[in-house]
Amino acid sequence: MNDMSRNNIIRIDQFLENNKGFWKGLESFCVIECCGVDALDLSKEHIKKTVSFYNIQHIITDIDQSIEWIHTSSGKLISSSILNHCVSQKKFIELLKNIKLVLLRVSV
Repeated sequence: MNDMSRNNIIRIDQFLENNKGFWKGLESFCVIECCGVDALDLSKEHIKKTVSFYNIQHIITDIDQSIEWIHTSSGKLISSSILNHCVSQKKFIELLKNIKLVLLRVSV
């Protein structure tokens, strides 16, 4: 068993670490350490404001790599300490795809 998978839980922080500041910058309602992704404001306006301080293409690349890695993993649950979040593969991919969609619209 590798260090990324324990008890069928796949950890993906290695893909989010490069842009940890971006993810922390999305905090609005609370802090990630307390409320996980529920602390994040994922509205287009807030993402647009936050991403202006970061390289949007790097964030999109990290999201794409995360999604690809999740698809190839055998774990049933995906976990991120950075986002304080652990859900099914389908739900985690859905979250990442929704954020990517907003980033693509912002970059146009």
